[in-house]
Amino acid sequence: MLCIRPSPLEGEFKAPPSKPLSQRYVLAAAIADGVTEIGPVELSDDVAAALRAAQPLARISLESDRAVLAKRRPDPVRSFSVGDSGFTLRVATALYAGIRGDTVIYMSEQLDRRPLDDLLQALRKYAEIARVPGALLIRSNGVRRVDAEIRGDVTSQYVSGLIYLSVVAEGGGRIRVVGKKSWQYVEATADVVRKFGGRVEVDGDMIYAEGPLKSPGYVAVPGDYALSAFLLVGAAVTGGRVSVSGLGEGPDKAVLDVLRDAGVSVRASGGEVRVEGSPSRPLDVDLSDAPDLAPPLALLAAFAPGRSALRGIEHLAYKESNRIETIRDVLGRMGVAAEYKNGALLIEGPPKVKDVQFACHRDHRICLMALAASRALGGCVDDLSPIAKTWPSAPLYFLRT
Repeated sequence: MLCIRPSPLEGEFKAPPSKPLSQRYVLAAAIADGVTEIGPVELSDDVAAALRAAQPLARISLESDRAVLAKRRPDPVRSFSVGDSGFTLRVATALYAGIRGDTVIYMSEQLDRRPLDDLLQALRKYAEIARVPGALLIRSNGVRRVDAEIRGDVTSQYVSGLIYLSVVAEGGGRIRVVGKKSWQYVEATADVVRKFGGRVEVDGDMIYAEGPLKSPGYVAVPGDYALSAFLLVGAAVTGGRVSVSGLGEGPDKAVLDVLRDAGVSVRASGGEVRVEGSPSRPLDVDLSDAPDLAPPLALLAAFAPGRSALRGIEHLAYKESNRIETIRDVLGRMGVAAEYKNGALLIEGPPKVKDVQFACHRDHRICLMALAASRALGGCVDDLSPIAKTWPSAPLYFLRT
């Protein structure tokens, strides 16, 4: 348990490297001709899972804060664990369905409960796949061409997986997507494939993708907006002032507009974001495309005047926890009213409780929300271990005085 006294969050911080882009770069580098250097990289559990998934396909070395991958002949028989990493599981499952050989992918008990069946149904057209408790067994003879249909409203990771499968297929692939959620992450996958010389075209609900991939040499990883959002919101709800560097372009940059709309002062220039001031207006934001922003923005809403609405969050039920309920739990412990209705979380503060006892529910983003809330109200967080999944150094940021 970690306990934090209330105080303004202030100072200059370096944004953690983008977790979603780090994972995508690692898996692209593993199937790209040539040698790829990726940096900076933080060895969170999720990035380590991507590296383990890449190891049967590439020679890998870690040098300071960089990962270097060189494609090699795939191991004909391979096995690895993805731990709790949903992205690595779904993309690696699709990728290895297209690479000749036998694969065993192990996963945690928690991840084994998350959605996967729609992807497996689509992939069984190309490979033999058996699902047993805690593992997948895949036998592939390679893939000539991908022609698939997949749901995109449960998780965008299904779509990303099929894009990776398409670039290792001899004739590329055509993917029809039924329903769209978190589409910015599909666009991130497409951008990574293009950076490695592949082709991805999006035409309505159709995606066309093909390889082969070729290393661009060095790949710079920008800062992670969804993780940095906890620092930016932390400053706003504690009456502090922070500067976060290393934030360029990337997924979840929309958090800056939401903060501005809430009346928080935001200045962004040259990859540096400065935030100060408290929220003065309620939030009304659609998070269909940015579900990872729900925990920090729910905290921001708790300190904003009036009634706020976070809309389009139905798919939060399928994350590491049911985040609709676990976000409500964090808010409820703060004495903040939070009602889920018609796909929207309706939040009305201000907090009425101080020195709060928070539960993380084995969910890294709920832990980060609790850390930021503890900095504002004073409180204790029951278990820090989930934070290692994406941002191992985060507790040090919130303890800084």
